[in-house]
Amino acid sequence: MRKIVLGILLLFSVQVIGQFLNRDVKAIIEVVKSEKIFEITSKAENISNINQSLLYELKVFKKNIRSGNVSENSQTGRFVISPKDIKKLSFTAIDSNNENDQVIILLLIRNLDNEIIGKDRKLIVDNIIINSEENTITLKRKPKDGIRLPGVVLERVKTKPGRDFYGFFYSQFLSYNFKDSRTVIVEEIFSRGRTTKIQVKIDNIKVYEFFVQPKTDYLKNHAAVAVKIAHNFFSKKEKDYIVKY
Repeated sequence: MRKIVLGILLLFSVQVIGQFLNRDVKAIIEVVKSEKIFEITSKAENISNINQSLLYELKVFKKNIRSGNVSENSQTGRFVISPKDIKKLSFTAIDSNNENDQVIILLLIRNLDNEIIGKDRKLIVDNIIINSEENTITLKRKPKDGIRLPGVVLERVKTKPGRDFYGFFYSQFLSYNFKDSRTVIVEEIFSRGRTTKIQVKIDNIKVYEFFVQPKTDYLKNHAAVAVKIAHNFFSKKEKDYIVKY
């Protein structure tokens, strides 16, 4: 049996992540199993020599692989952290009774320009905590193509509604736990007048596009459709796929 990379969902290119994420402020997720629950604590560590005023978002996605039921919990907030300090951000707990549950825990730390500067991620599979440094599980069957980097999502948006859409898309994308190694790009481009369009591309093939409106329900609906389109694209041959607008 060999290990393969499981669902590392990136927000930038690998090169950018290596250069910038967790460089000045480190995102930390601590998971402890206690009796029949997992206790989840999110923290931030200020590695820099200056005070930092930041935003955090902790997301917990839970999917039952037998029933297909999906739940999501999100906590957000703003905080100030001193140099070389470690600060507790939030706490939550989930039950650990069902071995059919797969859990993804994601912590994002942003600066006041809404740029992601810190990220941590952990998985819970078969009631086993998998650290972000590993991001692997053991499979019974060896993949034909060996080691892959599945589920890569790149963000290229320009406006707040664009970032909101990306957040909704990214959240739902996580719950599908895609294994496909093709890169997904969420890109916002300027259109007529002051309007913008969002394009979702897979391997630089445009699979979904719509005009942006600053309405939460509108963006959530398009995110849900876009994720389903991505799922269909991954499961069908490219030549048989019809781009939907």
